[in-house]
Amino acid sequence: MLRITLPLPKDIGPAPTTSRVAIIGGGFTGASLARLLAVNGQYGPDDIIVFEPRAGLGAGLAYDTDDPSLRLNVAAHRMRAVPGDPQAFVHWLSGSGRFDLDPDAVADGGIYARRADFAAFMAEQIQPFLDRGSVRHVRERAERICRRHGRWQIEGNGGAAVQADIVVIATGHPPPTPPDVLSYHLGCDARFIPDPLRSGALRPIGQDDKVLVVGAGLTALDAVGALHAQGHRSEVTLLSRTGQLPQPQASGDFAPHGDFLIGLPNTALSLLERVRFALEEVTEAGLPWQSVFDALRHQGQTIWQALPLVEQRRILRHLRRRFEAHRFRMSPQIAELVERERAAGRLRSRAGRIVAVRPGHAEIAVDIATKPHGIVVRHAAQWIIAATGPDHGNVIGRQSCLADLKGSGLLRKDPRGLGIACDQDSRAVARDGYPVEDLFIAGPPARGAFGELTGVPEIAAQAERIVQKILAMRFATTRTITIRSL
Repeated sequence: MLRITLPLPKDIGPAPTTSRVAIIGGGFTGASLARLLAVNGQYGPDDIIVFEPRAGLGAGLAYDTDDPSLRLNVAAHRMRAVPGDPQAFVHWLSGSGRFDLDPDAVADGGIYARRADFAAFMAEQIQPFLDRGSVRHVRERAERICRRHGRWQIEGNGGAAVQADIVVIATGHPPPTPPDVLSYHLGCDARFIPDPLRSGALRPIGQDDKVLVVGAGLTALDAVGALHAQGHRSEVTLLSRTGQLPQPQASGDFAPHGDFLIGLPNTALSLLERVRFALEEVTEAGLPWQSVFDALRHQGQTIWQALPLVEQRRILRHLRRRFEAHRFRMSPQIAELVERERAAGRLRSRAGRIVAVRPGHAEIAVDIATKPHGIVVRHAAQWIIAATGPDHGNVIGRQSCLADLKGSGLLRKDPRGLGIACDQDSRAVARDGYPVEDLFIAGPPARGAFGELTGVPEIAAQAERIVQKILAMRFATTRTITIRSL
């Protein structure tokens, strides 16, 4: 690769060298980026374009629901979505009247709002900029992204064609990929639900139908909550490799405990030892263990980036499931429901893997190799729900526009299997190993580089850094020409 940096003529003045920004994805990440760019006031009409097939911006896969049973799994005061105004969502809940309409939101001293309320909050944040034309919403899915005459060409599935100087990939969490054994045997069976978050997906399930949920994370518990809300009263079994469910949130207000930045651990084992020591400390002090994992979250990006690639992979291989069960915790409302349904014998969790599926007329029989001894047992249910979580390892292959970029050598998979490769400035890393100056990766697809990049506060902070980088490029005093050999 050859890079040539040239000074711009001095008589050009302060005119921007780059103008139009195209954001691919209009969920929380994309809407936050568009809003921050528009707030700056440096962009004119039609200079900030968001490709998003949904009717509104700000919801995305995570919050696009009208199901009142689906709540945020963290308290509202921790949803620091607006840089510079960390309590914006809490104040909006009160001022909009939504809090008064949701008496069940308060639990264990916190407000666990409905996800639809957070979506409405984000829509209200971006709407003024849509109204005045500062942000343009192209209600299409981006199908193709390519270079043309030195600029980016983005084409939507409805015929839209836009040229831009900078592209930000903000596609959020990819959809789940069900286990192959389920797709092979049940791909065309109406009793198999591959995406429980799709609107109305669970409605056909009868009150007395037995349900097997493959997965035991927050998505699986969302399915449990939604089923209960529609009056389901039969047995639900959660199947996962470990059988572990997400842990509950702790009641009360407490500070994070543990400083992992002093003498940064550089191996998975040393990190595990530090965490265990911190857990012993909080136990002796009578503090909740959740305080240690909150500290890990706040310091997570620095910890992750200090680890060599081989140690990052070791953490993902040996500690990931255990960490996620404690990091991504269930709301008090869901925790109460889980405890109640378990006590009534209607909710069970099982550790194992599916080895065979036999669809029958009345039921679907599933053979499960149970842990720890591998004994095969048969489980029968009327419905099978896949709740295995986002398929981060296949984020590029699931979207044609990203596959195009990968095919042209301008994008590649993250080497840890967590999304899309990017550098510490959130710039996509090309096939040749060098960053693409005007192609950014925002939100969960950039997890590999940053580690902790799933929660709203972390995504909002990254969006702010990307915007600052884009603004610096807009009024650059030099221009870099990159000649790649891909």
